[in-house]
Order: sequence, then C-alpha cells, then structure tokens
Amino acid sequence: MRSMLLVGIIIGLASSGVAQTKHVNAESADTKVIAVVLGENITVNEKDKLSGKIFNALLQQYAKENQIEPTDEELDAFVQRTEEMKKQQQAKSERDRERLKKELESASFSGRDRKAKQSQLAVIESNMNFNREMKKKTKGMEEKMHAMKRQMAQQFVRSWKINKALYEKYGGRLIFQQAGIEPLDAYRDFLKEQEKSGAFQIIDKQYEAGFWRYFTNDAMHRFYTKEDGAKIINTPWWMMDEPLE
Repeated sequence: MRSMLLVGIIIGLASSGVAQTKHVNAESADTKVIAVVLGENITVNEKDKLSGKIFNALLQQYAKENQIEPTDEELDAFVQRTEEMKKQQQAKSERDRERLKKELESASFSGRDRKAKQSQLAVIESNMNFNREMKKKTKGMEEKMHAMKRQMAQQFVRSWKINKALYEKYGGRLIFQQAGIEPLDAYRDFLKEQEKSGAFQIIDKQYEAGFWRYFTNDAMHRFYTKEDGAKIINTPWWMMDEPLE
C-alpha cells in the first residue's frame, strides 16, 4: 500500500526533487524507532508487537543468564500427564454421549431442554469424530508426533520455571491465565528493574502507557489467593493429582 501511495505522490508532483523528499519522509516514518530492547530497535510498524517483543526478549535473556531449562524428567512428566488427561477426556466424552442418548430416548424432555441436549450431543460427537480422523491421519507418524509433544512440553515447562524463578525473587500476587499461572507483580518489578538498568527503553512515550497496562491494570486479571497461588506456582497443573481452577 505504501508503494502505491508513493507512485501517486510522484505523479502529482511538479519536480523530481520534491518527489524524492516525499519518498524519504514516507520511508523514515515507517522505520521510526519507538523502543529499544537489548540493543535491538523496535520500529513504529511493529507497534502492535511492542509489549511482546520487549517482554519476551527480556525473559529469554533472564532464562539464559540463570540457566533455566527443563530437564528430561520434567518434559517426560508433562507429556505423560497430558496423555493421561487426553484419555480421561475421551472416556468422559464416551460416558456423556451414552448418557445424553438415553436421556433423549425419554419422553420427559421436550422443547428447549431437548434441543439443548441434542446440541450437547452433536458437539460431543463432532469432537469424537475429529479425534478419530486425526488418529487416522497421524498413523505411522508416531516419531514426529512425539517430537511435537516434546516441543510443546519444552514451551510450557520452561515458561513455568521462568515464572517460578521470578516469583521466588520478587514475590507478589499471582494471576490465572489459560496457559498457566503468572506472577504479575514479579513481572512488573522485573521490568522496572530491567528498564532502570537500560536493558530496554521506550523512546516514543505515546506507547509507554500501553506497554505497562497489562502489568498495572488489576481489572484485567483474576487473582489467586495467596495460598492457592503459592501452591500452583510451585506445583504446576501437570504435576497435580487434581489441578486447581
């Protein structure tokens, strides 16, 4: 889109000198540096990725400096637990399907209740069919699937270990997220410390509030009690017999 705009400007200008000036201005605006993290420039065309680029870069450096990596035993535990949970879910789906079929055979359900149960049954059967198809498609790909599971385990376990290390250092409150518990206050204090040390700088201040919003706006989050949070950060869901909600 930018190149098309430049063509229009060039055609409409009276002299090549003015056209050249416009071209430079457009390019410089697009590559304007709005922040720097660990010596890497972040430009305005990356503004929507600003928080992620800064935060992820600093977390990766923190993990490297503190030699935070999952062990083989931790990865095996994650893979084993997720496989167990998958089997448990499949068994539950089978039970729910049979229960709903029997209930729908009864004349006691009619109208809205019957439609609701029919909808539940359709969703369960659709998921079961999808799982069967995936099993067929991945037959003979066990080695590749195992590598993918280990890669997923690497991401989850490493993230947990980084979060646990930050919590142990900075303390504070913990919040619920689908991917796992997060030490929100520790994140904020870590980032403030990194900013003070010069590890990152937000040059264009109009993006500063947006960067800090996730770490400072309590209304965005669901907080654990101190007791539950401490339990989960030390023992992640894949190591629990009954994961906490």
